[in-house]
Amino acid sequence: MMGYYEYLRLMRPHQWYKNVLVFLPVVFGTQKFFPVWLNDVVGSMPVLFLGFAVLCAVSSAGYIFNDIVDEEKDAAHPEKRDRPLPSGQASRSTALILATVLMSVGLIIAWLQDIAFLLMILLYIVNSQLYNWKLRNYAIIDVCVIAVGFIIRAVSGTFLINKPFTSWLVIGVFFFALVLGFGKRKNELQLLGADAALHKPVFKQYTETMLDQGIAMAATWVVAFYALYCYENYQATTESQPVIITVPIVAGLVLRYVHLVYKGSDVGRKPHLAIKDKGILAGAILFIATLLVTLFFYQGIYDYLFNLFPPLFPPIIQP
Repeated sequence: MMGYYEYLRLMRPHQWYKNVLVFLPVVFGTQKFFPVWLNDVVGSMPVLFLGFAVLCAVSSAGYIFNDIVDEEKDAAHPEKRDRPLPSGQASRSTALILATVLMSVGLIIAWLQDIAFLLMILLYIVNSQLYNWKLRNYAIIDVCVIAVGFIIRAVSGTFLINKPFTSWLVIGVFFFALVLGFGKRKNELQLLGADAALHKPVFKQYTETMLDQGIAMAATWVVAFYALYCYENYQATTESQPVIITVPIVAGLVLRYVHLVYKGSDVGRKPHLAIKDKGILAGAILFIATLLVTLFFYQGIYDYLFNLFPPLFPPIIQP
């Protein structure tokens, strides 16, 4: 009898981290000071968690459908041959039933929640299937289609909480996804070597130089657009909300990831493993802490220090 664990593996829960993007609008939406912002977050969480669950169900169904189609190809891949279907640890028919149930449940919940959100989910499904069936065979287009999937996840959250999405959200997520996409292909090329094109036809078109340039360009734009976002949104409140100081931390995190990719780390092919890297983990904690302090608590900390050492801390002039 096939074990339940193998069907859980088929759903690829380690890929669900991508669906966390649905929460981005509540973090990088209209910024307010702490008490009001916290009330917005608390009020938005139930519906966003529901959206996260829908995206997990639908994306898992897509992964299973893709594994069913690619079963023979995966059997010849040095890593993918250990997946439940090519290894024979899961039944093809049961996998098909599981994928159908997950897809159906996800669509029904999305429909009951919000029609606009349902349309975004349908757009995500179409985008994913176009990638799986055809577009993954074309260099650059394949990575851009993946990036569009990331954008759809993030934008769908704006419909759930009735907030307009911004160009910053779309552009930032797009280039972040390009970094991951080009990084993955760089790592796959390192792993598969001369046999890469046998496993993925798109590697007939990619070259090392092409991927290097793609990674460099995307990484640069991620940092640049984040810096522009911080400047544009907090220019008038720089003295009380110096969010701009988080930019070097973001740059460090991106460079650390790029370093791991070029080093041949598994993080390139499996970004969810990045959290196990001490450098990225420390940087992520520092970024979150600095972001929270500069957004919500900087004024209070500064005022406290001013009261203790007035000659060293001139008062902040409110805009």
